[in-house]
Amino acid sequence: MLVTSPSTSTPTHAPHRVSVVVPTYNVERYLDQCLSSIRSKLGRGLQLIIVNDGSTDGSLKIAQAYADRARNDQGYPDVLIIDKANGGYGAAVNAGFDVADGEYLGIVEPDDYLDGDLFGELYAIAEACDRPDIVKSTYKRVWMADTPEQRIWGSLLRHRGVRTWDSGCTTLGESPQLVRWHPSIWSAIYRRDFLVSTNTRMVEAPGAGWVDNPFVMRTMCQAQRIAFTDDAWYCYREDRPGSSSVTKVPELSLVRWLQMADEVRQSRWANDEGVLTSLASIGFRHVSHLWGTPAEHDARIASLIQEVFAAIPLHIALGLDDVSPAAKQRYLTITGQTGDVGSNLSYRLALLRELIYSWRENGWYFACERAGLHRHPDTSRQPS
Repeated sequence: MLVTSPSTSTPTHAPHRVSVVVPTYNVERYLDQCLSSIRSKLGRGLQLIIVNDGSTDGSLKIAQAYADRARNDQGYPDVLIIDKANGGYGAAVNAGFDVADGEYLGIVEPDDYLDGDLFGELYAIAEACDRPDIVKSTYKRVWMADTPEQRIWGSLLRHRGVRTWDSGCTTLGESPQLVRWHPSIWSAIYRRDFLVSTNTRMVEAPGAGWVDNPFVMRTMCQAQRIAFTDDAWYCYREDRPGSSSVTKVPELSLVRWLQMADEVRQSRWANDEGVLTSLASIGFRHVSHLWGTPAEHDARIASLIQEVFAAIPLHIALGLDDVSPAAKQRYLTITGQTGDVGSNLSYRLALLRELIYSWRENGWYFACERAGLHRHPDTSRQPS
């Protein structure tokens, strides 16, 4: 593994305020935009660690060119490049975290970009809140990126009633919504000594491997104080062809869900109704994506579905208002239990509430996309 530090002509040993890892693999089309967007009022107080994870395209040259530009411009962050053999997303992030010296750590995925000073703003919140374990923001969803049909929407976490930092810090128990939708681990910073003291690291697996799922659950479960803002500076490309969000190994979502369930079980939130409800909602969502597909009839998948459902308490499963009575009945059949699955009316009312939320937050087009009322012919999945 080769580590170079080309952005500073004289070494400095002063720790940075924030260290940001960019795990990079074959993203030459997007990387320059990504790196160029990571600018901050923190200046050299921001450390940017580009981990080239065995790219076979021009990604490393783009990273080196960016570092050359940063060398004599104090407005750029300190740049560190790690060139290593391919090990997957989790291994790349871990490699960056291992050499980072920032008070807080963050992640930017190389096919995304920032719209504003994400890390300066989050660090300012950290200072105002007496340095909590996590500072978390929402993000912007870039749908059909770089096409005439591009749309930018807010994430499903925005305006869900999570206590914002100006009213004090929160916890996962108070705000289980923090883990109910997309993990979005990159729209946050994590205090480095918090990650070290809790022995929190990324799962190392080939490719992207959905390793953000157990990471978000572990950090949120372990955090004593979380500062949250509804503001958004991170722009997430939802549907880049070949990205892990659109290329799914069927069993991965279930394997990672079981790891998330383990994190909850081992935490102080093991019996918390709100946290268990968010976890169960994710589990049903992952399972429902497999129903009606060839994967459903695979013995390995069937076994994992049974394991997921067995880990969801009966009263939690039957109490989910965003799960249909038919899905709850399949849960009962698979787990060999009985109970009241509720009415289609209550389920439809829950869907209507979500439709109204989506309309209020992002407009009618997004609401229809989310409800599956129409789909662009080039998209590979609906927003979730």
